[in-house]
Amino acid sequence: MTAEETKQYKAKNLRYKRPIVQCMNLDFIRERIDEMSEVIYDVQWFMDDEDNLVNALDGDEDEAYEFKMAFSDLAAELENFEEDLRSEYVPDCFDELFPATGYGQAGGWLGWDSYEQDYYGLQPYEYGWAQKEAEKRICRLTKNELLQAIGACLRVYTAYMALQYRYDCLDASLKILQEKNMERLKLIKAIDEQYCIAEEQSEHFKYNYGKAVMAFDSMLDQVPQEYWIQ
Repeated sequence: MTAEETKQYKAKNLRYKRPIVQCMNLDFIRERIDEMSEVIYDVQWFMDDEDNLVNALDGDEDEAYEFKMAFSDLAAELENFEEDLRSEYVPDCFDELFPATGYGQAGGWLGWDSYEQDYYGLQPYEYGWAQKEAEKRICRLTKNELLQAIGACLRVYTAYMALQYRYDCLDASLKILQEKNMERLKLIKAIDEQYCIAEEQSEHFKYNYGKAVMAFDSMLDQVPQEYWIQ
């Protein structure tokens, strides 16, 4: 075994020393929050015009109103949640607290590989070792610090679970709006490309005829009126 292979082997066998719960760790949560926020951003423009929203949701005004209220609350709470992730004790204790309590074994634990610089799945027989390592680090806190850390981490946990639940409840409507938004973006891109072609072939629109200009005018005629309001 070469020196490099030895380092790789040792790192693999020491992964249990830095365990995290697969679907309940800060990196996982941040990724999910980023994904939710991206979808929220994609469909935000629907919220500015109630008619657009009602039309996108098949003309159901009550559904559109309920969605708008729930959407606004979710968007605000997603933004506030960023502060919770930076609160005292959370960055340093969150990932270790859950393995230290034995939480999440059914969903799988990951361990840090110092050679690969990434997390990899732990084997079930390693969970006991991993829990003891996490316990050691968590128990270095004083009793008062431990209480504060638990409180801060549980607030993040409960807030995240609530956000995920509320997002899931809006998921069907969000997908509809996101699809509508993609249609809008594709149309804008197609119009922009056709504009460049028409401009070149008409010598900067010196002439108002020609296939490219006519095609551009036809595309503009097909743009829904509500798009011009944006």
